[in-house]
Amino acid sequence: MSDFINYLQNRIEQTKGELKDANDRLQQAASDRDMLTAELQGYEKTLSAEHRRQGIEVATVKSEAQESLALSDSATGEPEVNKAEFARQFICKRAESGVTPADILKGFQEAGVPITKPYIYSLVQRLQNRKPPAIRSRRGKWYPVSESEQSVSGSAEKVLP
Repeated sequence: MSDFINYLQNRIEQTKGELKDANDRLQQAASDRDMLTAELQGYEKTLSAEHRRQGIEVATVKSEAQESLALSDSATGEPEVNKAEFARQFICKRAESGVTPADILKGFQEAGVPITKPYIYSLVQRLQNRKPPAIRSRRGKWYPVSESEQSVSGSAEKVLP
C-alpha cells in the first residue's frame, strides 16, 4: 500500500513540475504576443503616417493589431470579447456567400473564443431581433442587413404609431 502512495506522491510532484513549465511557456507566449502586437501597431502607424504625408487617402480599416487588442486578455486572464459584435462582424465579412452556424462556430474557434453551438443561435437571434435588424436569414444562411436597409426599416418604425 505504501508503494502506491509513494507512486502517487511522485506523480503529483511530476505533474506540478509539468504544470509550472506549461505556465512558464504560456507567460512567454503572452509576452511574445504583446510585443508583436505593439510592433505591428508601430508599423501600421508608420504606414498610415507615410500615406498621409504622400496624400494617399486610405479607408480606415480595423487593423489586425486592433483586432488582437480587442481579443486581448483582461485582468483575470480570460478573453474579453463581445460575442454578439464578433458574430456580426464575422457575418459582415462574408456578406457575399453568407454563413452557416458551423461557419460561425469555426470562426469563434479559430479566434480562440470559447463558445457553444447553442449560444451561436442565441447570438444570431439577438442580432435578428434588434431594431433595426443587423442580419437576416435566407436559405439556411445568415447575411448582414445593409445600412441603407437598416435606416429605411428604422425610420419606418419611427413613423408608425
